[in-house]
Amino acid sequence: MNSYPNSSTSMSAQQEKLLSYCLYFGFNSNSATQPSNDQCDQFIATQAMVWVIVGNLFGTGSGDSAARRKLCDTAPNPSSSYDYYTSLKSNISKSYNAIRPSFASRTQSGAETYELKWNEGNQRFEKTLTESNGVLGSFDISLSGYKVEKDGNSVTISSKEVNTAATMATMNSTAGEVETTSSCVFWLTEKANYQEFVSERPSADPIHAYFKVKTENIGYGEIVKTDESSGVKLKGAVYGIYSDSGCTNKVDTMTTDGNGYAKSSALVAGTYYVKEITAPKGYVLSGKVHTLTVKAGQTTGISATDKEQLGAITIYKEGEVLTGWNGSNFTYEKKKLTGAVFKVTAGADIYKADGTKVYNKGDLIAENLVSGSDGKVLLSDLHLGTYIVTETKSIDRYTINTTPQTVKIEYKDQTVEVQYEGATVLNARQKAEVSVTKKDSETTNPLDGGRQRRLHGRPSNRKQLLYFRDTGSLRILQEQF
Repeated sequence: MNSYPNSSTSMSAQQEKLLSYCLYFGFNSNSATQPSNDQCDQFIATQAMVWVIVGNLFGTGSGDSAARRKLCDTAPNPSSSYDYYTSLKSNISKSYNAIRPSFASRTQSGAETYELKWNEGNQRFEKTLTESNGVLGSFDISLSGYKVEKDGNSVTISSKEVNTAATMATMNSTAGEVETTSSCVFWLTEKANYQEFVSERPSADPIHAYFKVKTENIGYGEIVKTDESSGVKLKGAVYGIYSDSGCTNKVDTMTTDGNGYAKSSALVAGTYYVKEITAPKGYVLSGKVHTLTVKAGQTTGISATDKEQLGAITIYKEGEVLTGWNGSNFTYEKKKLTGAVFKVTAGADIYKADGTKVYNKGDLIAENLVSGSDGKVLLSDLHLGTYIVTETKSIDRYTINTTPQTVKIEYKDQTVEVQYEGATVLNARQKAEVSVTKKDSETTNPLDGGRQRRLHGRPSNRKQLLYFRDTGSLRILQEQF
């Protein structure tokens, strides 16, 4: 006889597999001693199962009946022998028809890969697999580098680390099912009418099932926001993260905290563009676009600064200026005046945008501010706040305006670098009263019936003189006063 680990019999692959299970679970012994009755019962039951399988009757009532009637009944204890046959049949059937979890494969090559998604609330990558075959409880799971949590018919795989390479998970049955890993040995005579034999208990492993996992290919971005001048960390800056350089497709938003720090949500590795959406109060919105390169498993940081929004006050000086005579009165227009002097003080405590106090209420900010030829004076580089404008010296022929004016420079538009405010100081012209009496040119005595006129108001351009010609008519001659 010749031995063949892979037989050339006419049996199907199913029959050969069933025989492998039969010899694995059935009776086997290397002892050379006389067998006991129990061993004889088990040997006869195992032989009965071999013939049932070879006869292609496994799992049929006729096969079980023949095994009992023709063989098991000849055992020392027929009932015990047939019980062993029934138990053997159950073990073979469970292993041959073993059910694997629905999300797993029988082979490693057929294993499906599942991607774990980032869960912001749990701060981890995770994936929950639901098992529909009802056998998850009878399998252990071995998966290096990941946390495995079984709950009924579902299992959650999680990790806090990025791993974009697929990792194999192995599931092992704990219910006694096995997978034979070697062949039986078939003994063939290659002669007609000669009995063939099968021997060798095959090796076996528990039933395995396989699947793979990997994490999303993600990382994070972070930003630190500071004052451009002082370096103070700024709270409340809102930044958009965009997938395009034109900053039209926003994928995430970051808002800096009290430490000027913000971190993005999980981002798929790649290149992003970061632009400020809202500046912190008191600052000018930055138009700079930052490039953010996100790498898997890493946090990429960028830094950004904002300019403080400043203010400016324009002080306008106005007063009435003589422009003519309408036949009965002088006429005036309100115009800008040159040469008035002002000072500016703090109307309240003044703070920089970063919270640093720079002036106390009442502190002198600037003095000797003189209105120019355009009638105005500009005071710039002011921090936002409340200021008091006071005239300290007026112009000749005008009364000084001692009433202080309050000017508030407030944060209004984050796109404006300088907030301009104005204060107009109006001065009243000094006035005079002139009486005119007509007299005799020789005696200087007043003439009866002479015309007398009172003229009010002092000309402000110093170019008016009243005099009389010998005709007695009143004229106005403009000349240097």
